[in-house]
Amino acid sequence: MARRRYTPWSATNGLLFGMAAGVVLALAEVVLAVASGDNPMRPVRMSAGVLLGPSAFTASVSDSTALLLGMGVHLLISAVVGLFYSVLDAFLPPDGRSRWEFQAAVGMLYGLFVWLVNFQFIGRGSYPWFLDVPQFPQIVLHAFFLGLPLASLFTAAERRRLLLDAAESTPAR
Repeated sequence: MARRRYTPWSATNGLLFGMAAGVVLALAEVVLAVASGDNPMRPVRMSAGVLLGPSAFTASVSDSTALLLGMGVHLLISAVVGLFYSVLDAFLPPDGRSRWEFQAAVGMLYGLFVWLVNFQFIGRGSYPWFLDVPQFPQIVLHAFFLGLPLASLFTAAERRRLLLDAAESTPAR
C-alpha cells in the first residue's frame, strides 16, 4: 500500500500552519493592547471592521459579534498568508528548508512583508483604523508572532519529511 507523500509546502500545511501562526499573532495583539492600556477587544474589532467597516467600533456591535467576525476574518487572512508562505517555502533551497536559522530569517522577513501589504497598502487604502495603532509594535508582532511561528512550523514539517524519507530508504532487515 502506497503511503501518501508528505510535503511541507502542501496547501493543507499552508492553510493550517497559517491559522496556527494567526492564533499566536492574535494572542500577541491582545496582550499588546492590554499592556498599552487599550481595550483587549480593539484588535478583534479592527479585524471585524474588515467586514463591518467603522461600525465595528461602536456599541451597536456586541463584543460577541465582534469576536466571532474578527476572529473569523483574522483566521481566514492568516490561512491565506500561510498558503502563500507554502508557495514561497517550495522555492527555498532544499538544504535551507530544514535549517531553523534560515527559515526563521525568511519567516520574519515574510511577516514584515505581510505587515507592509496589510497595514500600509490595503489598510491605508481601505481600513484606516489599521493605522490608528502604533506601527513599530505591529512590525515587531508580525515578524516575531506571525512570520517566526509560520517558519518554525514549516521547518519542523521539513525535518519530519526528511526523517520519513531516511526511514523509507533504509533497507528492512
